[in-house]
Amino acid sequence: MAADAFRVGAAAQLTVYADLLGVSLYVVDNQTRLAQLLPQLAAKKLVLIDTAGFAPSDPRTRDALALDTLGVRRVLVISANQQGAAIEQAMARFGQGAAACILTKLDETPQPGAALDSLIRHRLPLAYISGGQRVPEDLHTANAPYLIDRALKGGQLATPFALEAEDWPLFAGVEAERTERHVAG
Repeated sequence: MAADAFRVGAAAQLTVYADLLGVSLYVVDNQTRLAQLLPQLAAKKLVLIDTAGFAPSDPRTRDALALDTLGVRRVLVISANQQGAAIEQAMARFGQGAAACILTKLDETPQPGAALDSLIRHRLPLAYISGGQRVPEDLHTANAPYLIDRALKGGQLATPFALEAEDWPLFAGVEAERTERHVAG
């Protein structure tokens, strides 16, 4: 079901995906129409509702959160390639009351540790992972050994953000200064 009335071409894109998957697609443009349609789909095994992807700070997110009042179990979709702070902001805004999470863009994420950390801290079950553009081939059930391996190997990647041996004394000096201030204060 497409409930994204904001993104240009959202319904057209979902029509292609529905055809690929061999499922029906219903397009609704407001909460009232969604509430009218849900009882008609009650016999279905699974109904997916694609909502607009607003930023957590956007006031329009309350419409997405209103799905809880319709008896809908929400599954949060988080892009693993976001910065940790952005993932945390999304979890704080949308994670409460979500039944599970789908972690996407693992193919674009050399270090998925921030996303995994947030899921663990918020105790949100991970249902699926995805990495790639192929539907449905690139959607997989969550696999803990694979994700742990990815998170740990990510620390072995060459990156300008990693501390080098000559950086450690500087880091230690900052920590020592912070400790001195704390003891003196």
